[in-house]
Amino acid sequence: MKFFKSLSALTALILTSIVFSSTALAQSTVLVVDQARVIRESDVGKHIKRQLQSIGKQMGVEMKSDYSPLTSERDRLVKELKGMDMAALKSRPDLQKRAATLKQKVEKSQLEEAYKQKELQFTEQKALQKVNAKLTTILEALVKERNADVLLDRSLVIYSGKSVDVTSTVISRLNSQMRTVSVIRERLPRKPFPGGQK
Repeated sequence: MKFFKSLSALTALILTSIVFSSTALAQSTVLVVDQARVIRESDVGKHIKRQLQSIGKQMGVEMKSDYSPLTSERDRLVKELKGMDMAALKSRPDLQKRAATLKQKVEKSQLEEAYKQKELQFTEQKALQKVNAKLTTILEALVKERNADVLLDRSLVIYSGKSVDVTSTVISRLNSQMRTVSVIRERLPRKPFPGGQK
């Protein structure tokens, strides 16, 4: 995965080099911003991170309450099946049914855990959309103020002088305009679980 990201960044860098010849760049004002750092270090970015951690913790509590009875049932079954051979197990359809039901409940809980992970991702994306809208306004203002022709993300740049990096300015302006944002847990509709277990 890292290889493809590096290749993508390299391709973007080559394309940038082709599009902007050295003559064009000599006449252009280029600005660089580290968007990942802006989210990581800004007040609103830290706020989103704390809210997501809180939501994730709540999801963990929910999953623990789902898994706890399943763990108890598994332990009871293991105890009852101990020392039992296949012939003895075949004579106990009640145990077979309990094992099958437990397996289905575990699969349903695993699916629920996957839903929760997606919900957390969607929650983060929704919160960041609001921040990105504010960032766009800030970046547009900076480009206009500095008469810049090109604005690049730091991930696409191998080297840049300190004078062209506007990340600290962006963080400062974002902090003055947006310190928090509502982070509301997203809920995905659940599809019926195969086998009819609710």
